[in-house]
Amino acid sequence: MKSVSEGSFWEHLEEFRRRLFIVLGSLTVSVLAAFVFSRRLMDIIISKSPMHLRTLAPAEAFSAHLNLSLAAGLIAASPVFFYQFWRFVSPGLYRSERRKAVRAAAVCVLLFLAGAAFAWFLMLDPALVVFRSFETGSIEGSWSLANFIGFLGRFVMIFGTAFQLPVLILMLVGLGVVTPAGLSKYRRHIIVGLLMAAAILTPPDPLTQVMLALPLYLLFELSLLSARIGYRRKTGS
Repeated sequence: MKSVSEGSFWEHLEEFRRRLFIVLGSLTVSVLAAFVFSRRLMDIIISKSPMHLRTLAPAEAFSAHLNLSLAAGLIAASPVFFYQFWRFVSPGLYRSERRKAVRAAAVCVLLFLAGAAFAWFLMLDPALVVFRSFETGSIEGSWSLANFIGFLGRFVMIFGTAFQLPVLILMLVGLGVVTPAGLSKYRRHIIVGLLMAAAILTPPDPLTQVMLALPLYLLFELSLLSARIGYRRKTGS
């Protein structure tokens, strides 16, 4: 049984408008607060660079601080966004659906944070060392601030997004699209698919592709194990 009765279209529209204003207000406050501390945030970013960074345009440093503040503000305001979104859609869900949605959302957030931490603390420094190793002979590295920040953002986002693989696998098994036995049977094909996905998502260098493909394979095996346990409980076999 659903928690509330269905409202009219205009009531839903008014509810959506009210929650959208709350999200935009929290985002504005978060971005402004992040801009106040943008110098400290920038110091953390710059500390990851193995060389001095340069600006190639008069406003590049200001734009970099602004973009960093926007990214930090989005992260800080994301709990408000997800809460408001949940409050908007949850009245239309059954209790069992709400429980599943809450668990899935929590797992997605934890996996994204795990992927981002994996990229930042374990993968970033080795990747930068390899990239710099090709700056030999007449090739001299001179990185710009904007490009370095963009690279860091993409690097972290790619790993955080790729770590959602277990959710995708468990969702497909839960919907009956695939079975654990089928996934195990086509393991070699899936490994090739993971390598192709890593090649598409990462910069065009073999090391970063392998650095992403290896944890994806481990996540696949863990997801397959979890799917088998859940599938056996569901089927009673």
